[in-house]
Amino acid sequence: MIASEGLGVESKGQAYDQPLGVEMRPAIGALRQNYEAGAASPRAPRIGTATRFTKRHRDVDGLTKPIGELLIDSGLLKRAQVEEILRVQASSQTWGPRKRFGEIARELGLVERSRVDLALARQFDLPSLPPSDRTLTPELLAAWETNHPRVEVLRGVRERIARTWLNACTTGTAAGSEPRSGGHAVAIVSAQRGDGRSFVAANLAITFAQCGRRTLLIDADLRQPRQHQLFRVDDRLGLSTLLAGRSGTESVARSEALPDLYVMPAGPIPPNPQDLLARPELRWLLFNAEEQFDVVLVDTPAWSAGFDAESICRRTRAAALVVRADQTTARSAQEFVATLREAQAQVLGLVFNR
Repeated sequence: MIASEGLGVESKGQAYDQPLGVEMRPAIGALRQNYEAGAASPRAPRIGTATRFTKRHRDVDGLTKPIGELLIDSGLLKRAQVEEILRVQASSQTWGPRKRFGEIARELGLVERSRVDLALARQFDLPSLPPSDRTLTPELLAAWETNHPRVEVLRGVRERIARTWLNACTTGTAAGSEPRSGGHAVAIVSAQRGDGRSFVAANLAITFAQCGRRTLLIDADLRQPRQHQLFRVDDRLGLSTLLAGRSGTESVARSEALPDLYVMPAGPIPPNPQDLLARPELRWLLFNAEEQFDVVLVDTPAWSAGFDAESICRRTRAAALVVRADQTTARSAQEFVATLREAQAQVLGLVFNR
């Protein structure tokens, strides 16, 4: 399971809209020329327009209809069955506390608990997936089992990050200076492969999107990426092609089931991952993303894989550290925290993956 220090999840796809299709190549090319010439940097090119990365439309039916009507709309109950449940509910008040509609439906064997939970999620504006949906991988627990104890822990991680970083910092840049990312961007880091870093990053991104924050998840592991597999998104374009100037916002995919969530896969694995991550385009990308999104989470390579993760942390200026509770000693975790601080990254908390 996941536990946390002040923040713990056990790690063990999804249909997307068509590419957004706003070219960024000329802007990146001009940015590179300005950097090479030593000229003052212009305002960062946007990675999308306000009408592209918009917040989702709220589920009006879910927010206004009673649970019985939602279950009828889903084809799970008939009108006569709803009336039977309401009669039982009314009679229950004569001999004890009034039972809930979903509880009675389950006791009568008319509908499964998971279906009731899904209808309740719609009523309380919590985007989630039905058990029959197979568009996301089962590892994305937050999308499937919203009441699972491990998901509750992730929500605690989410709130800690929001309180100590997202709500406490703002971004800005002085005229003629480089942009300083920070305030919306957080790197998810770990010492070794297999620590559950990508699992935590993906599920954490889902919990942010579920609470109404427009969220961008960037897979910056250009060596052994995983997010395209977890979300089942095309990885022919992504961060690597964007940093190389070969693509633009078509590198970003929007989730249909979780409309406040956008995913930028790593893209094709390049021969020079560290060189790409050291380019100024990454700094500009994060700066632009922070203007467009409420939350930007960056999945990183393992720290042991080289200097990639350190380069990313220096740009996000904040990190959440994932450690294996059965493998990472307290001393090594403390040393890792010290290393992150040397990279000028604020450590927002430790996530213990058991």
